[in-house]
Amino acid sequence: MDPLAVFGIIGGIWLVIYIIAQLIGVEKLSERGIDAGVPFFIMYRTERLNAFLTRMGKKFPRVFFNIGIVVGFGGMIFSFWLFADNLLKFFVQPEAAGGVVPIIPGVTVTGLPLVYMLIALAVTLLTHEFAHGLAASKDDIAIKSSGLLAFLVLFGGFVEPDEEEFENKATPKARMRMLAAGSFSNFAWGLVFMIILANFYPLMSIGYYPPSGAYVYELQPGSPAAAALQVGDVIVGLNDTEIANWTAVSRFMVDASAGSHLTIHTLRSNVTIILAASQQNASRGYMGIYGADYWEPRPGWDLFLTPMFVFHLQQIVFWCYLILISIALFNLLPIPVFDGDKLLSNGLSLVIKDERKIKFIMWPIRAIALGIVLLSIILSFVMGKGIF
Repeated sequence: MDPLAVFGIIGGIWLVIYIIAQLIGVEKLSERGIDAGVPFFIMYRTERLNAFLTRMGKKFPRVFFNIGIVVGFGGMIFSFWLFADNLLKFFVQPEAAGGVVPIIPGVTVTGLPLVYMLIALAVTLLTHEFAHGLAASKDDIAIKSSGLLAFLVLFGGFVEPDEEEFENKATPKARMRMLAAGSFSNFAWGLVFMIILANFYPLMSIGYYPPSGAYVYELQPGSPAAAALQVGDVIVGLNDTEIANWTAVSRFMVDASAGSHLTIHTLRSNVTIILAASQQNASRGYMGIYGADYWEPRPGWDLFLTPMFVFHLQQIVFWCYLILISIALFNLLPIPVFDGDKLLSNGLSLVIKDERKIKFIMWPIRAIALGIVLLSIILSFVMGKGIF
């Protein structure tokens, strides 16, 4: 379905929700902890979540959150170096520089990756915010409110500690534990998803046979393959080359030339096409298919598992890993509104008692960090480097 049509449907659903909220009464919903007075936004506050976070936070050993502080400062140093090193590459080795692009749904990330990214963002926000709540509870910082929220296509959670207790009653170390907890949790969950990725094939072998071909899930309109193949075909051979997975297709097409004949062997039939010229390289052949490894469900599992389930699951796990680690690192930069800024200033307050000296140190660091990020984003757009 066209992305604009999808966003149109989502917008329509939000308008229906808003109209229903107006009919029921915004004040009545607010009494039940539901804030739906603004179009395209809904928030649900619940005392049960407050109690749960408070109860669980007390059970965590304080050393766990102290480790979070160490990880937080380590992540801050690494993040600063990572962005600075990448910025330098824009000037000395542009082809090696990575794109630094804001995540804007439908603009910088589109198509299927957008769906995976939204799921990953929800996981990241929930683990990040709830970790703040657990750390706050451990140091007796009251949780003012917590719950779930949704805005357009973004979903997540929130935890709002009592600001007065945080600023005026909590010690610098207690504030640091709470500030570092969010990114520390993201790092921890990122590690979990990395381990799942590293063991993905063995895990999938429980319900599937090993990959035995390349599954076609989309065809480029007007391409050579669009006239010969159909969605759901499984490619098992290209000319005389056996195809066991999607990587084998990519490897074969590297040496395929435009205008050459290609015989595609599928589980359904064998077809021959003439390769078109690739837009990136006119001499290289182009089929016009989007595919993934073909995983055949084992007997019994095929009642609810499909070949594309593995592909979608792998992409979700990958994006969760990518977003968790990326946001954890970015959040630790010493830039105002990020946790890294207050984490560093509270850390400095342990060794420097003069607030003016702390500000004298913090503002140049903030300016450098912000300058590195903004310049990296500008150069990424100028040089055409993006996410997708």
